Amino acid sequence: FSQFYIIMAFNKFDNVLKGMSNAVEATSKEEDQHAQFGFDVINIIKAENPAWWTEELKEYIQEKCVKAFHAEQKVLDWIYEKGELKAAPRAVTEEFIKYRINESLKYIDIDPVFSLDKDLVNQSKWFEDEVTVTKNNDFFQKRSTNYTKKNTAITEEDLF
Repeated sequence: FSQFYIIMAFNKFDNVLKGMSNAVEATSKEEDQHAQFGFDVINIIKAENPAWWTEELKEYIQEKCVKAFHAEQKVLDWIYEKGELKAAPRAVTEEFIKYRINESLKYIDIDPVFSLDKDLVNQSKWFEDEVTVTKNNDFFQKRSTNYTKKNTAITEEDLF
């Protein structure tokens, strides 16, 4: 979600990449639904096979989450290699990632692995609203994606 967060931050704070931000918002919503489904599947497996849910397994999952965070930091190294992004400062983006990992662990009853800076996390809370809140779009404010300005009519002769 960090790349989604960064692209949407450009739109929110710098008013650029609006079309891309709309696509990312839709994709983020879909990915969030996939995650929720995954949490449900894990919780069903836990309920049906409680003996599998050992402390060793929980620790293994926590270790993999820390490893995933470090992999995400490498992506951020690339994104931020030329410096800070005003719309999405690296510290806020990293805290956002930690928060998302901790929240995911909570859904499957595993203790969080990261301590969080609440001030930095609060700076990214807008993203959660964008992804989870159902919106009623103002037809006149959204740019249509169904039509183009220089649309050419297609005749029957063009098709056959």
